[in-house]
Amino acid sequence: MRAIIFDCFGVLLGNIYRERLVTLEQTDPELAQQVRDIHKASDRGFLTREESLARMAQILGMTPEALAEEEDRGEMRNEALIAFAHTLKPRYKLAMLSNVSSRDRLDTRFLPGELDELFDVVVASGDEGIVKPEAGIYQLTAERLGVAPEACLMVDDVREFCDGAERVGMKTIQFITTEQTIRDITLLIDADKGRE
Repeated sequence: MRAIIFDCFGVLLGNIYRERLVTLEQTDPELAQQVRDIHKASDRGFLTREESLARMAQILGMTPEALAEEEDRGEMRNEALIAFAHTLKPRYKLAMLSNVSSRDRLDTRFLPGELDELFDVVVASGDEGIVKPEAGIYQLTAERLGVAPEACLMVDDVREFCDGAERVGMKTIQFITTEQTIRDITLLIDADKGRE
């Protein structure tokens, strides 16, 4: 293993969108599908954040400003996992791979220069026009890291996105909790060292 790839939302940052979607799927599946479609269009770069917020807010009966504020409040940093990622940097190449409308949308959620300091590569789906779980987004990330997909570990909270990474040969860990994820990464690193 030569590289570790982290998802952003739901892993390094809280994900209010996913929480809202779970609730909507239980109460109004049709509305949940409309929200999902808008989110997918934004992730592919087809909608700006403003367009996405406006459409989603209309569906949810909110103002775009209230929706933006709710999203910002729900994106708490996972400081423990970010600190752990820093400890991995001396030995592994690190990447962030996120379904998001643009790299700019990631930069605004972190301190100036923080992403470039921690990650060798940052891939935003909207800038590439391809999204997880499509094979191309994982292959592109590995290529930019300069390693084969088989030498990568993908950490993501969405099982479907882990499955997509596995299909191109990556190892995966599904994020459930911070403690479990750090433990699973450590176990994989230890097993990898044992094979050297």
